[in-house]
Parts: sequence; C-alpha cells; structure tokens
Amino acid sequence: MDNPKALKVGDTIGVAASASPFDRKKFIRGIQSLENMGFKVFYRSDIFDQSRYLAGTDSRRAQELGELFSNQEISAIMFARGGYGSQRIIPLLDAGFLSKHRKPVIGFSDVTALLTYLRQSAGVPTFYGPVITLLGSTRSEITGKSLLNAITAQGALGKISSEPAKTIKVGKASGKITGGCLTMINSSIGTPYELKFEDSILFIEDIGEKVYVLDRMLTQLKNCGALAKVKGIIFGSLIPPEQEPYDVKSMIEDVLRNFHGPVIMDFPAGHIDEFITLPLGADVTLDAQEESPPIITYNSGILS
Repeated sequence: MDNPKALKVGDTIGVAASASPFDRKKFIRGIQSLENMGFKVFYRSDIFDQSRYLAGTDSRRAQELGELFSNQEISAIMFARGGYGSQRIIPLLDAGFLSKHRKPVIGFSDVTALLTYLRQSAGVPTFYGPVITLLGSTRSEITGKSLLNAITAQGALGKISSEPAKTIKVGKASGKITGGCLTMINSSIGTPYELKFEDSILFIEDIGEKVYVLDRMLTQLKNCGALAKVKGIIFGSLIPPEQEPYDVKSMIEDVLRNFHGPVIMDFPAGHIDEFITLPLGADVTLDAQEESPPIITYNSGILS
C-alpha cells in the first residue's frame, strides 16, 4: 500500500473537535497560523457544539471525523484540542471506510486514542503534533516550523533535533516509533484498540500527573508485559503538578532499572510550547550515549 501524498502549499486541512470543547480565541489564532503557512482550512459550523465536557454528542463527533475523511478536497486532518472524549467515538468509526480515504492526521494528548486506532486499524499516516488551540497559544516558532516540515516531507526526515533531551539508559536500538500520552496508552490496554508495542521505539508524554501516578502507569506497562516488547523509550514532556515533592527522573530510573534498551527523557514534544512533531509508525533509530546528546534518526517516511 502506497503512502498518501505529503502536503503542499495551498492544500486544505480539515479540523475536527473529537474530544473536549475549546477556547474560541485560541482556535481562531491557530487557524490563522495554518493559513500563514499557506494552507486553507475547513471546519463545520457545529464544531463549537458542547455536551457537558464533550464537543457535542458522540455521534456528532464521529460523523464529523468521517466526513473529513470522505471529503476529497481535504488533504489532512487536525483537531481543535484534546481534553477527553476521543476514545468514546472509536466504536462508531468504520476502519474499512477510513482505509479507503487515507490522509495524514495530526494530534496529541487525548487524541492519542484516535491516532492509534487510525494507524493500526486503517493504515492512516499519523503524526504526534500540535492541535489547533496549541498553535493558537504557543510562543515558539519551532512548533509551527516542525509541523510544517513533518507534513510536507516526502520520505524520511533523517536526524531530528532532540535538545534538550538527556540520556537515562545508554544504548542504541531501532524500531517503529509509536505511543503518545501515557494516560491514553494505559487506557487502551485490554481493549480491541490496544497500542501494539512489538519491536517499537515507544514515545511517552503526559501532563498534570503526580509522580506516583506516572509510576503506577509505567509499572502497569511493565507488569502487563508491554515494555518487554519495546526496543527503546523516548520520554517527552512529563509535567507534574506544582509543588510535586518527588523527582520524575529518579522514578523513571527506578521503574526501568531492568529495562534492556536505551531510554531518554525531556524530548521536546507534548504539552509544551516548543513541540517537535513526530511521524508515528516510521522506522527510527534511537542512539543514546552518556556524554553526547541523544540522536533520533528517521530511516523511513510515512508520506510520499
């Protein structure tokens, strides 16, 4: 199966609200950011719907996403924000239909659930990258530039910047990069939409979780056998609540003391202003050495 085409200036990006309601001002600024990159943007008028803590009903959100896939004028799909609700619409989606209309999909946080499903069940190329409201609030030019570079690249990206990442466990490993928000990865365990860990370089990030909660979720991945299948681990931003008394780094070192592959942390992706977009499902090599910055090399691409 051939990879879908990379985006080019003038293409249209469709926007869905598959999770929580969102700030309109940040949304409009995010739309303007995409337009400044040279893209057209489409979204439905009911994207602003709200049903409790969700952006409208499950059926509205599922229908919206399906329509963005079937619309041939739309070259890629992004999301208004994360929050909660993406996993609720997965049973309403048709993987066979989506696989016939494959196009790049970009998102993060709660959208991890959809990215995993779309990639594994429908062969859709997915990117762990910013949502619209993040584009509308970030002060970093790097976030937009990285997104643009990732979705317009034909083939492998090659080496990507990992600063300010640091090595936790030395080593070198290759595999398909997968993962996303740790909370959503854990929520997938035991479901038909469980993340596939085999021979992967696992990317993990999260926000607002106390260190003991991060410990619990990592330990769950270890105890269920998931981490034994993984070749290496990249931790993105793991931002605990303010006044958290315990150290994230020492917790990772403790929980992963018997992990067999390279581990790095503080890779610039996740709930942060400076967000490096990661194509998921591509072949990558993680090279983590003691006295030099970690190197992540993309050996294949997901767009042509």
